[in-house]
Amino acid sequence: MHKRLGFPRFPMLSVMFLSAIAISIQPTFAQRRQLPMRSNASTTDPAVSALPANQPIHLGITLPLRNVDALKQLIKNQADPESPLYKRYLTAGQFAEQYGPTEADYNKVMSYAQAQGFTVSKTSRNHTLVQISGSVGSVNRMFATTMRVYKHPTEKRNYHAPSVAPTIDASLPILSVEGLSDRDRPKPFSKRGTPHAYFLTGSGPSNNFLGSDIRAAYAGDVSYQGEGQTLGLIELGPYNLSDVQSYFGSIGQSLDVPIYNVLLNVDGQCTGSCDDGEEVIDIEQIISMAPKASGLLVYEGYNDASNWLAAFVQAADDNIAKQLSLSFGFGGTPATQPGYEQVFLQMEAQGQSLFIASGDSGANVGDIGYPGNSPNVIDVGGTDLTTNGSGGAWQNEVTWVDSTGGWSTQSPIPAFQTPFINSQNQGSTQFRNVPDVAAEADFDSYFCANGGCYTGIGGTSLAAPRWAGYMALVNQQANGHGVTFTSATPYQIGASSNYGAVLHDITEGNDFNTGSPNLFTAVSGYDLVTGWGSPNGQALLNLLAPPAEVSTGANFTLTATPATASITPGGSTTATVTVTPVNGFAGQIALSAIPVGSPAGISASVSTTAVSSGGEAIVTISTTADAPPGNQMVAVTGTANGITQIAYVRLAIPDFSLTVSSPMLYVNQSGSATDDITVDGLNGFSSPVALSLTNLPPGVIGNLSAKNTSMTSTLTLKAGFAAIPTSGTPVSIVGNAGSIDRSVPALTLAVSAATGDCGVGTEVKLDNAYNLSGLTADGTTVSGSGIDGDGYTLSSTLLKSARVLNGLRFKFGPANGPDAVYAAGQTLALPSGKYQTLQLMGLGLNGTQTRQQLTVTYTDGSTIQFSQTFSDWHTPSVALNEMEAVAMPYRNTAAGARSTAQFNVYNYSLLLDFSRTVKSITLPNNRNVVILAATLSPFPDGTAVNLPFNTTGIYTDGTIFDGNGGLDGGGAAYSANLLDDGLSGEHIMVDGIRFILGGANAPNAYYGTGAKLALPPGNYSELTMVGTGVQGDQTDQTAVVTYSDGTKSTFTQSFSDWSSFTGYTNESLVTKTSYRDYNDGSKNTQNFNVYRYSFAINPLKRVTSVTMPDNRNVVILALTLDNNPAYYRVEELLCESPLAGALESLKF
Repeated sequence: MHKRLGFPRFPMLSVMFLSAIAISIQPTFAQRRQLPMRSNASTTDPAVSALPANQPIHLGITLPLRNVDALKQLIKNQADPESPLYKRYLTAGQFAEQYGPTEADYNKVMSYAQAQGFTVSKTSRNHTLVQISGSVGSVNRMFATTMRVYKHPTEKRNYHAPSVAPTIDASLPILSVEGLSDRDRPKPFSKRGTPHAYFLTGSGPSNNFLGSDIRAAYAGDVSYQGEGQTLGLIELGPYNLSDVQSYFGSIGQSLDVPIYNVLLNVDGQCTGSCDDGEEVIDIEQIISMAPKASGLLVYEGYNDASNWLAAFVQAADDNIAKQLSLSFGFGGTPATQPGYEQVFLQMEAQGQSLFIASGDSGANVGDIGYPGNSPNVIDVGGTDLTTNGSGGAWQNEVTWVDSTGGWSTQSPIPAFQTPFINSQNQGSTQFRNVPDVAAEADFDSYFCANGGCYTGIGGTSLAAPRWAGYMALVNQQANGHGVTFTSATPYQIGASSNYGAVLHDITEGNDFNTGSPNLFTAVSGYDLVTGWGSPNGQALLNLLAPPAEVSTGANFTLTATPATASITPGGSTTATVTVTPVNGFAGQIALSAIPVGSPAGISASVSTTAVSSGGEAIVTISTTADAPPGNQMVAVTGTANGITQIAYVRLAIPDFSLTVSSPMLYVNQSGSATDDITVDGLNGFSSPVALSLTNLPPGVIGNLSAKNTSMTSTLTLKAGFAAIPTSGTPVSIVGNAGSIDRSVPALTLAVSAATGDCGVGTEVKLDNAYNLSGLTADGTTVSGSGIDGDGYTLSSTLLKSARVLNGLRFKFGPANGPDAVYAAGQTLALPSGKYQTLQLMGLGLNGTQTRQQLTVTYTDGSTIQFSQTFSDWHTPSVALNEMEAVAMPYRNTAAGARSTAQFNVYNYSLLLDFSRTVKSITLPNNRNVVILAATLSPFPDGTAVNLPFNTTGIYTDGTIFDGNGGLDGGGAAYSANLLDDGLSGEHIMVDGIRFILGGANAPNAYYGTGAKLALPPGNYSELTMVGTGVQGDQTDQTAVVTYSDGTKSTFTQSFSDWSSFTGYTNESLVTKTSYRDYNDGSKNTQNFNVYRYSFAINPLKRVTSVTMPDNRNVVILALTLDNNPAYYRVEELLCESPLAGALESLKF
């Protein structure tokens, strides 16, 4: 490898200029200083490996503000009624001019980063943040450290971090660097549970609260609905707008607030397994408090820590949303997060209120997380609310026991808190106490997310956006006069005589937990469970925005015409902004216009930056081809005499979305299912969209009735007779129109075994063993305990009387009577004969039933024992020797109704000794294991290939091995204990095919080296292997099968990393292991997967060899040649022919 010297190829003048700068800021003996870090690698966290030098990384560099002491004094003055600066909040431009880093300093940092090999990906208007992209090698050089991978001490994953504290050239004006570590990831503060309330008073399903109920409780006497105000949310993950629409649609309410997504180095797409629960819940709650707001800005920053900070910086730069909330927490303290602290100060100086959820774990003494432990945000705890009937007024409120309160020992107490800490509230006199205020947070709210609507959501993540939405009503009443609700505000209120009238003082309950059995209790006044309490309607509005001050004085309004401007990328448009005086207003008004969120390709300017009362100005909006599609916003701000008014111009840029009529499809082998894919045009979009379909499960083919459409295309999915059953595989449908790409948010396909009676095998008669009625026809009432003891049963209407899986027929018992066997230690007779496998249809109940013991006895008296895990019928665990058999969209209740959710039946393969004659099987003694059918199979199950193992990827737990070895070459391996792999190896069944694992603690895995591997000569129809990718997904890898005549079959396959299943074509899950072993004998507790890969080869030719991908990061555990697909095809043809009955004579 040749090391590249010098700079990229710029014009010579630019090279000379950059070189001069680099020389000037890199003296030979430059002093260095340490940067604050939120998540340096702990000395107790074991190192796994170095982070590859060529791995891309994204960072955010913050620059320090100027005149910080003066800024803090300004904030105090803005809150002091005696100061002439009272409520005189700054514009973003004024803040940048007075306190932001200089342009020269900003350019100096950017030039230095570029000289180190980074590229600038995003800048900020106030010069406090520059985001850069580069390689790990550049990070190591720039910060004099080594980026390494470490085991996380408490979470089931690894993380990366600097090996030593990063340092920087002391002459550079750098405050902090975000993104050097992913040790502390954001955690949402919402969760589902059982309400603590004795009775529920909401108007939603099951008496759960709707967002409108909370508004009625906290602002029922307020006529304002947020008109003219902009709401803001900081979100650290993507979301689906369809979930928001489902929420309001399902409760019969209109969604009248335009939502604008501000994307910070992310695409905003939420597809497949994306979990948008937190994000959507925030949106539902904040809009419900201000249902007629002018807009909601959703600042989306995720994937890495630099984007989290970028979301806050952008919200402050825009300075349009005067009320915002965050429902996530992550590690850090004010001292280690100076970049965040200074943007919080900027928001305060600009009159922006920022509400942060306190958490959902009860009392926390000493370790409150960030940003909740910051003194510059409003921390929101949780309560348990009771209203006066459904949708009624506030009646009573007590603490929510899971409301997090306490302090961080790394965050000093702010002066405004000190006077209120006493022995009654048990607060700290040294550290910042939380929360400041509170709102309803019990598990009693209705919500929609992830494609469905549910009850029982709770958390302080609902409380924070509720407070932010309430503040929009305050600002509406303020009518342009500055109002902010800082962390100090409730303490000022608490010290006043108005306290009891404007805030609900919560005095009953506590937030005790096992770690803090006697802290904290709600008391009169301030406490560490609910702070100062919850908002009390119009009374608090009048205190924060006194009507005498805000409604009678001189004022003005801004109006933009048109309010919506249609524009296509590359075009431009104008709008007229008119100033209308109110109550005799006279004077000059300063005007400015910005595209909210600083989207690429959109610019805005005003014809004059100062306009007289009654005057007009022209706003010119220009776009380039890079302008993002969809709805964008341009904000025109007018300021005069401490009053700020905003007019909005919505840019309607053509866009489209894709929707499906059903997000979940069920199909049987040899069956098909259809779905309608609809192109929904937005803002005049009418172009045809090119649709493509990918990520189908093995054995499934798909077709779109129209591959280019502007309306609807029908998707048809057909599962072949040998398609691999799955409980749910995300299917990807992407639409493209020019520069716009959109995906179907969520489409999942479940494949089940074929129905019918034409399979083969020897049935094990269970009639005499039936001790349970577990199957009922739809609509049948049940008087007994059902399959699970609670009256629920499987639908025999869906299950059918028989299924065919891997060529074997499984017959189920007659519905509506004894038809299933629960395991009670009984011994069942088996048909005498010699068989390869005993296969069961069954399931676990009340959770996954792990390592259940079954024993097969042969006629010669010998036995073989099996330790089998049975997945819960609702939650597949992907256990070894277990495969999905039948996925059903509902179960039946005792009353004959449907309980809508997916329930599953699984197949279990017990590998037998073909040389012996079976006699009986003894079941476990466990009521939660149920058997529905059993079949014995004599069929051969493939020809194993002897691999020249060149690494050891499976170890017994606790084994010490080479740190440069293991499955991944970095000291990590599969657990032999979890794979049931002994020293002599283990046979496993995967989708009807036998694989032989190499023995533990010895070479038992193979990675390709470019050499040919000899194959057992013969004619086969499929080459199948189990293995994985390591060190990330390994995409587009090539394998070659060579035949005896010299011809070849070439396959291109992508391999998921063992820690994360992507679901590539021809890839399916074999099993999930709950941890992996490290070379020091420890465990890394996280799911690690084994995958199956299958390649159809020419059965008319004899194979001679296979060449696996020449890649150390593609690892194979076992390889088998198989003829089953050919057999399946013959059987499929017979099953579909009039001669299907002839198959009965083939039974063994």
